[in-house]
Amino acid sequence: MKNKLYKIAPSILAADPLNIERDALLAEKSGAYRLSVDVMDGHFVSDITFGSNIISELKKLVNIPVEVHLMISNPDHQIDNFINTGADVITFHYETGVDITNLTQYIKNKNVNAGLAISPDTKIENLTPYLKDIDEVTVMTVIPGKGGQSLILDCLKKIQFLTEFRKNESSDFLIQVDGGVKKDNITNVFNAGADIAVAGTAVFNNHSTVEDNMNALFDKLKV
Repeated sequence: MKNKLYKIAPSILAADPLNIERDALLAEKSGAYRLSVDVMDGHFVSDITFGSNIISELKKLVNIPVEVHLMISNPDHQIDNFINTGADVITFHYETGVDITNLTQYIKNKNVNAGLAISPDTKIENLTPYLKDIDEVTVMTVIPGKGGQSLILDCLKKIQFLTEFRKNESSDFLIQVDGGVKKDNITNVFNAGADIAVAGTAVFNNHSTVEDNMNALFDKLKV
């Protein structure tokens, strides 16, 4: 019941780098809807993280979907590497300047869901031309590239625009919030209209177990 009502996607970026397999399995066991993997290239954002191999291994390991969040400058140049991993969703950024329509269609033609992410400083209205074709929109509620930041509450206003568009245009894209999700604000995220919440350090930290952290998030969402 947990992951049907409220979809939480733990971010592997926050997992123990020496125990990713353990943490991924614990997240799945604790009710995760899917796993989110941030791929950073040191150019679009300053950090460098995972390559395609980690996604391939995660797909062999877990029985829940895996989303790849490409925080890279030229997603069209690398897209086949990540499609070939078996990823269920591939999200790329509006701000890359890539041909969004073509890349979206290319991803979908490979039977992978296409997601479009938007950074805090970008106007949500800029996504309007693409919303009928995209499978998911990720509203970034922190500056992309670093874990452990505080959620920018003002960014949740973008969800209202998306939910209204979805209703008025009979669209069915999912809305995901990514960045700074904690147990003290996860209710705000879902009340704003999000379908999925990415959670990093709220799930993976040294203070409590993954199971306890996931339960704490779900407990906040109990009616």
